[in-house]
This record gives sequence, structure tokens and C-alpha cells, in this order.
Amino acid sequence: MKRVFLFFLGAAVVVALLSLLPLPFERQTHIVSTVTVQAPPQAVYDYVTTPANWPKWHPASLAVQGATDHSLVVGEKVAEEFRLAGRHGIIHWKVVEAKPPLEWRLEGEMNRRPSGEVRYTLTPDGTGTRFERDVVYRTPNLLLLMLDPIFIGPRMRAESAQGAKQLEQIFATATADTPAPASMSSVATSSAQAH
Repeated sequence: MKRVFLFFLGAAVVVALLSLLPLPFERQTHIVSTVTVQAPPQAVYDYVTTPANWPKWHPASLAVQGATDHSLVVGEKVAEEFRLAGRHGIIHWKVVEAKPPLEWRLEGEMNRRPSGEVRYTLTPDGTGTRFERDVVYRTPNLLLLMLDPIFIGPRMRAESAQGAKQLEQIFATATADTPAPASMSSVATSSAQAH
């Protein structure tokens, strides 16, 4: 009986260790959230590419450090404290693409290893802007690969959808609170100050 127990215990330890080893291939998951915001592309771009605003609209973003008070340009870096799908950490972002007011892309590192990227695509849509946020993250080991479809992915999708909705509400509230002749750039600014 003791041998059987030790065999299963040993097998469990081996499986646990193997599940933490890096995969021989890289698997990436995309999570795309889209929302139409009642503001012109430049106002939305300026707001979403300014890291100080991230905790105001995305539920995973807890705090930011570094260049946070302006729309970041290519090469600028920022550190973000997050709680995402139950995981807490700090990710270091670097802007690798910026085409105001239509596209913006960041690449992130955790523990000096590539961990993912975020791409914003903004498209004029009638009187507003169609905002698309595409998050790409890596599952570097077997354990995360197994947890992704049942635990991590669904929670990240829900949090991304919530963030898109909150962004839409920020601009809707700012638009409702601002007199009609005001420019939408001032709306984004007043929204940032109100939150």
C-alpha cells in the first residue's frame, strides 16, 4: 500500500514539474473587445493612450508608473500594476507602434520575458469612433495552457468586455455633461479630470 502511494505521489510530482516547463511551441490567445464611443477618434485616442486613464476605465489596471500623463509615443515605457483573471503583478509596457489617431500598439514584459501585446484600432463611425482593443497573451507552459480555456481566458474576456463598456460610459457621461458646442477633446479632458 505504501509503495502504491509513493508511486502516485512521485507521478504527481513529475507531472507538476513537467507542467511548469516551457512549451516547445508558443501558443497565443487573442481577446478582442469592440465598442462605439461617442467622440471623434483623436479624443478617444488621446484618452486611451494616456496611461493615467487606464485604471479609470479598465478593471484590471490598478496603477501606472512612469510616463503616465500624456499620450505615449513610440519608444516610451510605462509600468502597470494589474489584477487580471485573479493574477496580480506588474507588467512593463513599451510603445512599439503609434499612428494617431487610428492605431497604437504596446508590447509587454513580465520578469524580463515577453508576455503579450495590446493593440488599439480606432475607426471613425458616424458621429463617433469604433474602438477595438486586441489583447494577445502567451501561455508559456503546460499548466497555463490547460488553465487558459477553462479559467484564464473566460475571465480575461469578461474583464476586457467590462473595460470596453466602462470606456463607452465615460465618454457618454462626459458628452452628456458637456454643452454641445464644446470640442470632444475638451470632453476627454473633462472626463479624465472627473474620474
